[in-house]
Amino acid sequence: MYTGLRILLLLAVGGLLYLTGARGFLLLILAFLVSGALSLVWLDRPRAQMSRGFGNAVGRVNDRIDAAAAAEDEPDPQPGDSEQEADAETESRQK
Repeated sequence: MYTGLRILLLLAVGGLLYLTGARGFLLLILAFLVSGALSLVWLDRPRAQMSRGFGNAVGRVNDRIDAAAAAEDEPDPQPGDSEQEADAETESRQK
């Protein structure tokens, strides 16, 4: 949404500058500068919402990376461990 509003603001400012007589490269430079300055004030709330959403998404990815790293750090079972656990489980069932 923020990007769409930013493009719309750029086009609106470019249109107004065109009507005032700016043409060519000067029109492009002025349109980017003026719309950039206006977006700092007018689009503050949408920009904050976008950055919060982006921060949340990055946080979820980091959580998944941390969980995967923790799973990799767990020691691998020793070859005889599964047999010993199975024997212990069988004995507990028999009792």
